[in-house]
Amino acid sequence: MTKKEKFLKEVVILYDTREQENKHILQWLDEHDIKYERRKLDIGDYSFLAEGKDFSQSCVIERKKDIDELYGSTQQGRERVEKEFNAGCKTINQFVLLVEKCKSWEHLKDFCIPDKQLIAQNRKVKEIGKHCYFTLRSWECGNRYNFRTLFVQDNKDTAKTILEQFYYYWHNYKELTKNRRFDR
Repeated sequence: MTKKEKFLKEVVILYDTREQENKHILQWLDEHDIKYERRKLDIGDYSFLAEGKDFSQSCVIERKKDIDELYGSTQQGRERVEKEFNAGCKTINQFVLLVEKCKSWEHLKDFCIPDKQLIAQNRKVKEIGKHCYFTLRSWECGNRYNFRTLFVQDNKDTAKTILEQFYYYWHNYKELTKNRRFDR
């Protein structure tokens, strides 16, 4: 059995009790026989357990379902989000922001609310992508929050992307700790 096969057999994906609209993620995990558990996470929306070790205090993913949700978080929910990012980046080794329905930094920067939606929802800001782009670029800096942003254009790939992030974190953890002896 390869290291990756062993990981996939043992991993349990944790998702926060406040996480909403994640049926596509849970469905993919079910289809691939990956275990998952709903639990209150202190930081982020997703983390994992592997080989009996809880990684929720060292590796987390904060997910935004689209650019509009990201914009809302940087506007109405900004204080709460900045507080979470600040806490996460001080205590978490790998903190990732995953934005669905967005393919790249350029796509984010160029994203605008369609005129029909702007009028129908009585919204004031059309170029929300630029706001998100500049906010995230500022927040990602090492002297601010020091996290990484990933984009997933098709949300059918979200669970696979989450799992891949966790696998490589676990893989590196195993390599770094393989020769250590833990005396009790």
